[in-house]
Amino acid sequence: MNAASRALALSKVGRHIAGSRVLALSRAQTAMRRQSTYTKPATGVNPAYDEALKVIKSYSARRLIEAKAAEEDLRKAQESGAEADKIAALKKRLFDLEVDAEINDSEVLWNARQGNYDLNRPVYQYLKEREWLGRPLKVLMQRVLQMFVLPDMLDPRDVGTPESQLNVSMQGSSVFEPGSIVDPAAALQQPEIELVTFHDDTRHHTLIMVDLDEPFEEQQTFREQFHWVVADLPFSRMQSRVVIDENSNVLLPYIPPHPAKGSPMHRYVLAVFEQGEGGQEKLEGADVSRDMVVRDFVSQHRLRLVGISFFRSSWEESVDDVYRNVLKTDPPNFGPMPSERKDIGPDGRKINPFENY
Repeated sequence: MNAASRALALSKVGRHIAGSRVLALSRAQTAMRRQSTYTKPATGVNPAYDEALKVIKSYSARRLIEAKAAEEDLRKAQESGAEADKIAALKKRLFDLEVDAEINDSEVLWNARQGNYDLNRPVYQYLKEREWLGRPLKVLMQRVLQMFVLPDMLDPRDVGTPESQLNVSMQGSSVFEPGSIVDPAAALQQPEIELVTFHDDTRHHTLIMVDLDEPFEEQQTFREQFHWVVADLPFSRMQSRVVIDENSNVLLPYIPPHPAKGSPMHRYVLAVFEQGEGGQEKLEGADVSRDMVVRDFVSQHRLRLVGISFFRSSWEESVDDVYRNVLKTDPPNFGPMPSERKDIGPDGRKINPFENY
């Protein structure tokens, strides 16, 4: 199959992925919080504990009074048309006071340790961001740099540190850590994504999935191949999930991973970019292709990376079915040529080393 035929096949694969879910509406899913399982310790048993509770409650009450005064200052500043910097400073002070008022609450800390965040409350917003800036971000940056996702895809000096947590899971499985090995058969259907952001306003984002290790026979090297591009996805602090279906702005439909036989381990990167004008710009009618370069795509549409994750896959037998049924081409084989057997005769029988053949 030539390049043009292959490109045509790739453009039509959205209709050929067997078993892909059909979702009713492209509706947003906001974060759902579980009921708290916290049990308050009994009072009147340990005098030191009882005294500590009094100190915490007194401190919290003082901070809430200060927060109420800060809220009034913010209201007056907004009504008087104060400068943006002053309003931002007042918002930060109000947020810090509200966090400080509840940060020592044992039930709040218990819920956070269980991953049960009520993102309507500033203290949980703060704890969620603090949790992300701990181990998850460190593991992510370690792996994208050690496995050369950056700079192979983008210059890490331009990207900086991702500000949002991108959680990716295959259907029916839990969220995988960046760099995990995933069987291609487990990724036949489009992944489910969650983007945990820390801004209150809703912004438009573009999701891409790209293979950084697609063999490029003409130049005997590797190149990028886009597997999925969806634009105009709305995310905010309270809206971390979206359903991607036929009503979404799908610029390139999803195709499953198909690492060719004989090729090395492939890195499949999922990345979310904030769109131009602080996430207010839309990507309507964008010209995209499977063979475009990530750097060019990002520069052309003024995108800013905010979340990233990736997994690795290598060939297995199910990959050949993707080539035949989805890409409509014969499965390639980049393995070494079979070596000549000196102990096998022309008739296929093993030669007896003790006889003349």
